[in-house]
Amino acid sequence: MEIKSEKSIKEFLKTLPDDDIIKYYLDVEYSPFPVLVIEEYTRRFKRKTKDEILKDLKTQARFAHKKTREFGKIAKKHKFVDDVTKQKSEEIFKQAKKKGFEISEKLSYKGGILGSKLKKGTTSGIKSGINAGKNIKSSSVDELELLEKLGDLQKAGIITKKEFLEKKKKILSKI
Repeated sequence: MEIKSEKSIKEFLKTLPDDDIIKYYLDVEYSPFPVLVIEEYTRRFKRKTKDEILKDLKTQARFAHKKTREFGKIAKKHKFVDDVTKQKSEEIFKQAKKKGFEISEKLSYKGGILGSKLKKGTTSGIKSGINAGKNIKSSSVDELELLEKLGDLQKAGIITKKEFLEKKKKILSKI
């Protein structure tokens, strides 16, 4: 929609949701067409008395004065908005870096614990696989159990899929 006239702006404002109109009304000093925004606001919600309008204007004036003082303080310290933003960004970055370091330390610690558990489990898995191999009997039940244990060893990454398939082929040929 091209905005070319006051009429088209009024039509555009009518299409906006109430939340947007309220936001524009509260920030009316930044609006390119403040009178039209005020008219649309009052049309939608209610007509204000002169006292209510003056009260709103005084409130807006106080907010503007407060913002001006804040910018004045920044200017007195010879800081620009970019400097303040940069400083805040650096603080946030430092906090994130510190938090990331703490998390990596915790992960490293937990990784060490899990690694030692995995080594213990792997060793016992290998021993049980070896013992199962030593105790191979010709019964098909024992051979199926052996296949199951070999499958567990493959899932644990102790033996490769190729080794598993070779052993499986040998065991199945015995059945």
